[in-house]
Amino acid sequence: MLFDELNKYKRNDHFFFIGKKSLEEVCNAPKDRSGVYLVYALAHGKIELVYIGSSGKMQKDGTLKHRKGGLYDRIVNGKQFDRPRRISWLAKVKEE
Repeated sequence: MLFDELNKYKRNDHFFFIGKKSLEEVCNAPKDRSGVYLVYALAHGKIELVYIGSSGKMQKDGTLKHRKGGLYDRIVNGKQFDRPRRISWLAKVKEE
């Protein structure tokens, strides 16, 4: 169901962020890889896709250039709502 979409990828994982631990603690994304990440909101018995992001850049020669800190850094330190996600997601969880 929720994670079935991930089965088509060679490497995949997930984590839950509910605001009791920091995003840095719960994020298990690789620090040396690039990829795509999906963010779902789970609330009131409903699942909603709220964000799709990516890390890394495809080069002209077809190779993938990894961001320093990889997918982990993109998720934790990337900006959303004008602040790094480690801050903005916690505020959003508390707000909602």
